[in-house]
Amino acid sequence: MSGEVIEQEQKKKGGRPRAVIWNFFIEGTDQGDGHRSATCSACSTMWQRGKASTLERHILVDCKKINSEIKEAVRYIVEAREKSPENVTGKKRTTNDDQKNLEDYFESQSLSQEKKAKIEISLIKLFVCCGLSWRLVEHPFFIDFIKQLRSSYNPPNRKTLASSLLDNEILRVNTKIY
Repeated sequence: MSGEVIEQEQKKKGGRPRAVIWNFFIEGTDQGDGHRSATCSACSTMWQRGKASTLERHILVDCKKINSEIKEAVRYIVEAREKSPENVTGKKRTTNDDQKNLEDYFESQSLSQEKKAKIEISLIKLFVCCGLSWRLVEHPFFIDFIKQLRSSYNPPNRKTLASSLLDNEILRVNTKIY
């Protein structure tokens, strides 16, 4: 009977491979669902359920006692993972060169007037309801953000946003109310 117990303990457990970040933490007790508690080796901060992303953030941002070489190694691991061409399953994707991907398809599509009007209504609602400055619409980071979402959309300038678009939205809302 004891031979079977040893044999079962030696069997490799299934599931996702252990993340490299765990090398910098002390693994605690099993939580019963395949997760373990974690304790930082440097500062002794504890988590009931250690998640790789939380542990990485702790090393990179929160832990003040961690060795700078370890912090740099973790930063390298995170950056390498973000640049990796592997998808969620870990297999590299191969694409046919003459096949358009979804992003390229939408890049090539022109924006209809109806869609542009809907975007501008949403934009005016965002600025009014959140109390944002009209100048934000001309900020390079905001323009880049908009272009990342829909490259064919050109946001209005602040004067258009604050005058004609705002007036149109006020008229539309008042018409619905009265």
